[in-house]
Amino acid sequence: MLKLRYSFLLMIMSVFILSAAADEVNGQFLEDIKVVEIPTAGIIPHKSYMYSGSVGPFNSLLFRLDVGLHDRLMMGGSFGLQNFIGRGDIEYNERPEFRLRLRLLEEIIGGPALAVGVNTQGQNRWFSDIKRYERKSKGFYAVFSKGYKLFRRFSLHFGINYSLEDEYEDGTDLFGGISIETFPGLMLLGEYTAAFNDDNEDNPHSMTRGRGYLDVGVRFDYEENLRIRVNFKDLMNNYLPEPGVSRSVEISYINFF
Repeated sequence: MLKLRYSFLLMIMSVFILSAAADEVNGQFLEDIKVVEIPTAGIIPHKSYMYSGSVGPFNSLLFRLDVGLHDRLMMGGSFGLQNFIGRGDIEYNERPEFRLRLRLLEEIIGGPALAVGVNTQGQNRWFSDIKRYERKSKGFYAVFSKGYKLFRRFSLHFGINYSLEDEYEDGTDLFGGISIETFPGLMLLGEYTAAFNDDNEDNPHSMTRGRGYLDVGVRFDYEENLRIRVNFKDLMNNYLPEPGVSRSVEISYINFF
């Protein structure tokens, strides 16, 4: 499984490097700030704000708010809950989470953009007894992003992170992703997270089979300020407690102050 994960990451890096000869894509009103869930080097515009809301497994809701503080700096927060629909008590995440992103390098024809940041929001449920999410948050990260245009535009992303949910395992991990335009306003999304920080067989709290997480999605852009995503996560059946593909829907809206 270790070789398989390295193969996925090597494939993403190879495409990233070999595509350097392609034409650079012009900037867009709303940059990609993530693929499915992994971060990109994108930043929302200065003096803008973006609301996002997603619905996922266990009737979970996650609300996000991001603010563009500068052309290279954005920050935001998020809060989640589970069992919102149905019977029983609603379960709230223990605390709101925080994120901050700074773009250090702008994208040029010969090289990618580089951003660094921190994101304490993990995916799905929070387990208070072991102090972690189902999928650990990225924590501190650095990510490279590059846009290209051949027949249609596409972008590649590759990064490294250290999760702060590191009480039982080292937090270091790698991730990569791609987004491909099929028609104007319709993007196909794919990403892979190696989950090296959640695969120790000696750790009784490990939640993976050591395969890494392969996620895909479809993004619909409505005009310039509304995006809808439909995501299908864990196609390699990596999550131990709950087998099967995880599905979620997300809506994002951006505007200016």
